[in-house]
Amino acid sequence: MTIPQQPSASAIATLAANGCKARFGVAYLRAVFSQAGVGFTETSIDEDVLAIDGMVEFEVSVARIQVKCTGKFRINSGETATWPAEQHWWDRWHKSKIPVYFVLVVVDPDHQPGWLDHRPDGTLHRAAAFWVRVDKMSQAAGIKVPKSQRLTADTLRSWAAEVDSGYTPAAGGDGDG
Repeated sequence: MTIPQQPSASAIATLAANGCKARFGVAYLRAVFSQAGVGFTETSIDEDVLAIDGMVEFEVSVARIQVKCTGKFRINSGETATWPAEQHWWDRWHKSKIPVYFVLVVVDPDHQPGWLDHRPDGTLHRAAAFWVRVDKMSQAAGIKVPKSQRLTADTLRSWAAEVDSGYTPAAGGDGDG
């Protein structure tokens, strides 16, 4: 009796390496957002004219998200990670009236089969995400993302508070006439 061989990942893959990272980055965000109980609407491919990949949905309003996934950095090494920024990204982000967050998902190791660790007690992501708010950030050649700003469910509570702070009731809006 012969045991059928499993196809290699490259034999079944339909995404290039960069496409795999892009999808993994969004999937990682969705996992964190799900843990926090907030929705995420992804921007359709080729419709990211606002230099965002999606919006996280809070009760009052949304915040915009740009996500990049990379293996260029290590999770536990260094205090910051700098990502190159394009001029049109800054132009769009600075026009936004709602918060825009840049999220950098770091896969460590940068070897695709190692991104997930399938154990008997569960599957672990071998990744971490770090963030910075960019709509109010001074424009630079690169986006400096502090590694002290790890994306967690608690992060989303502070983001929701920032979104809420942008909405104030109109003066005299108590209904008395």
